[in-house]
Amino acid sequence: MKILLATHNPGKIKDYQRILGEKGIEVVTLNNLGIEGKFDETKDTFRANAEDKALYYYRLTKMPTLAEDGGFVIDYLNGEPGVKSRRWLGYEASDEEIVRHLAGVVKRIPEDQRQARFTATLCLAKSETDLHCATNSIEGYLTEEYNDNYNEGYPYRAYFIEKNFEKYLMDLDQEEYDQINHRQKNIEAIIKYI
Repeated sequence: MKILLATHNPGKIKDYQRILGEKGIEVVTLNNLGIEGKFDETKDTFRANAEDKALYYYRLTKMPTLAEDGGFVIDYLNGEPGVKSRRWLGYEASDEEIVRHLAGVVKRIPEDQRQARFTATLCLAKSETDLHCATNSIEGYLTEEYNDNYNEGYPYRAYFIEKNFEKYLMDLDQEEYDQINHRQKNIEAIIKYI
């Protein structure tokens, strides 16, 4: 079976292709279809943005469509950057710009209040009225220790330690990462509808 993954983010594409491929589902990307424009996420929740995006690309292609909205949530900042994770600086910032900004932010947060998480909501649109969503998170905390080995498209990982393994996400082996992977948990919740 083929399903459209509505993202241009190389990190998300790699993650979803691996997870869905293991389940026998072929992922078609926006790039594969020559769709270059970006969907404008204007809502104030991950779920509302993911629903809108899934329906938008379903209407455009008439293919079952998976769309995710997610971001980095810092408790001390009342959930910021949240849905504005890529636009936290007021514009679509580069990974390097976000990393530099986050370095200054972490230093201003008391060490015992640095709880943070990656949250993702995944929505599947099979038709205009057949829509299914799931939300999961990877919990952890911020550190001042910079790790420059973060994956392209995931700048917040440079200062984030996952709480169960006490490691940066990029330092987890595949087995460890699979245990806490919020995307994998979302797929497991949605797969029965695919």
